[in-house]
Amino acid sequence: MTLEAKYGVPTVAVHTDKFDKVVRSVAEVSGMPDLAQVFVPQPIMGKTPAQLRAYVDGTDPISGRHVMQEVIDGLTRPRDGGRGAGEYDRSTPRLVEPDSEENLHRLFLERNWTDTLPIVLPTEERVGAMLGGTRRKPDEIVGRMRSTHFREYWQYTVEKVAVNAVMAGARPEYFPVILALAATGVTARGSSSSAVAAMAVVNGPIRREIGMNAGTGAMGPYNHANATIGRAYGLLSQNGQGGSVPGLSYMGNQGNNYAYNSVTFAENEER
Repeated sequence: MTLEAKYGVPTVAVHTDKFDKVVRSVAEVSGMPDLAQVFVPQPIMGKTPAQLRAYVDGTDPISGRHVMQEVIDGLTRPRDGGRGAGEYDRSTPRLVEPDSEENLHRLFLERNWTDTLPIVLPTEERVGAMLGGTRRKPDEIVGRMRSTHFREYWQYTVEKVAVNAVMAGARPEYFPVILALAATGVTARGSSSSAVAAMAVVNGPIRREIGMNAGTGAMGPYNHANATIGRAYGLLSQNGQGGSVPGLSYMGNQGNNYAYNSVTFAENEER
């Protein structure tokens, strides 16, 4: 994209077919929806030269057209699309319509606002209680995130972080730590084909004040603060950065089970 956008050099991007949705999305976000894209089958690693040659001589698994003809067309034919970053509605409803608890859980799940595990519904009362864990104003911008460096940043407020903390089952006394994680700008839902996960190590007096575990079982499902702070970090990341959808804004091959609570634990400073 840089060659074409910055230097005016006609470019055809060649990808494996598993990246179809994500690369088209990135091109659109970058203001280049008409960027020529050609696809070959996945995988390419471990293939013989003859097998790779067959990919080039074969057809694009997405379009069904001959690969080399697509490359030639992409380099020689003018494209109609304009330039300029795409405009996206970043607004999200502060409140959803009242409904039954079952339907609300389904709504949050269908809109990809959860990690697919059950959540605590973020009512105004619960979010208000979570905000009681900080002196910062609810509408204060606390940070911004993006899933990869190819995507735009999204910013979020203290209240939006509180919403995700409630969903994760965290307590108000944990909120300063969750806000600190939100302020780093480092996402726990990064998109890489390596299927990475984040890790957060908490030090200082607050780890003892809120009962975090720094000893036996610290990385396991045995401590409420460790588990829910880490889960809140993941939820605020995917919702604060504008989503984490497999095949579109998340490409972590098999995924990573550590992403459920972001490997969050306290440092044992006394040892």
